[in-house]
Amino acid sequence: MNNKDVKILLVDDNEVTREVLRVILRSEGYNVVGEATDGGTGLEMALKLKPHMIMLDVVMPKISGIEILPRIRELVPDACILMVTANKDQATIAEAVKTGIHGYILKPFNAQKIIDTVAGVVAKIGK
Repeated sequence: MNNKDVKILLVDDNEVTREVLRVILRSEGYNVVGEATDGGTGLEMALKLKPHMIMLDVVMPKISGIEILPRIRELVPDACILMVTANKDQATIAEAVKTGIHGYILKPFNAQKIIDTVAGVVAKIGK
């Protein structure tokens, strides 16, 4: 699958984080199809846009990434989920892994970490 064919949804309440992710991903040719600021809106957008990948923050207002993760897995089962967070709590990471995420990116991150992690997940899409 070519990068331009990979639809990515960004779900993070921090505008700067979303902008940095968008710039990095688009510079690599990925198709950022939407952005949401909370888990509920992210789920609605995921249902509508059917992205290949959802980059999901853990701590957000209204509904957190951890709270909405099981619903996303249930309703958009084909989407790969990458958690993007500053939360290093091992219980949170374990909960996310148990729910079936495809990767975890800790903030602060650098462009190469994003590129490498996304590429690793994309390599598994379509297999």
